[in-house]
Amino acid sequence: MNISLMPDDWLIFQKDMVLVKSKSPLILPKAEDAPLFADRLLFRGELSAARGGYLWGEYPPEEELPWGFEPVGLRELWALGGDMLFQSAGTAFQFMDWQRSSRFCSRCGGPMVPADENRAFACEKCGYLSYPIITPAVIVAVTKEKKLLLARSFHFPKGRYSVLAGFVEPGESLEEAVRREIFEEVSIKVRDVTYFGSQPWPFPHSIMLGFTARWDEGEITPDGKEIEDAGWYTPETMPDMPPSNSISRQLINSWLEGVRKSNFPQDDGQ
Repeated sequence: MNISLMPDDWLIFQKDMVLVKSKSPLILPKAEDAPLFADRLLFRGELSAARGGYLWGEYPPEEELPWGFEPVGLRELWALGGDMLFQSAGTAFQFMDWQRSSRFCSRCGGPMVPADENRAFACEKCGYLSYPIITPAVIVAVTKEKKLLLARSFHFPKGRYSVLAGFVEPGESLEEAVRREIFEEVSIKVRDVTYFGSQPWPFPHSIMLGFTARWDEGEITPDGKEIEDAGWYTPETMPDMPPSNSISRQLINSWLEGVRKSNFPQDDGQ
């Protein structure tokens, strides 16, 4: 299922959840429901026509929901409505989260107000401009011969393994972030770092930048802080993997397909 927002759909959030009228079939709040929400919304906005042209708002976190509505998380909404709805809801959530985090200036503490500039808040006291936050993170499929490095984080669902990921730090390139994260988490060095693709990740405001890389040297040693277990896997020994719509699974599937077709870049083992 891949649902697109209709012109009369509203994206209403409470905390980090999206309000729906029904999960099966999936029904979002409509323009006709506006009287139930309009006077209570803490923040609201409208995205441009290029981004769908829909309305969004935040319902007070402490208030009881109007009858007939229930909250669902963004990941559950993704599973219920598909990629297009997830992208729209994720975009709206990031703008909303930025607005509620920008009520006061981070430099002087003064009140922030909407600025004339495109999607910015300005401090009434010092003039500081605040723009939406985007936090880049790298996610990497590391191969050795015909094996793929998969790891288990402490916060994963039971039995789940995935490729490694981590945030980019100030002053480093994306390729440097790849090498650092892999070494910090499992103590191996990699080479041939190659860009794969990207995916917006509204948890709460990241963008995942996918890469492939090849093992260079070292033995896998999980750091014990973020990584509980890690190892090399073949197509025949794959564990439970991330959902199919995530970039982590796209990296894994690309490797699996490449191994089967023998055209995915493989390490020569030397």
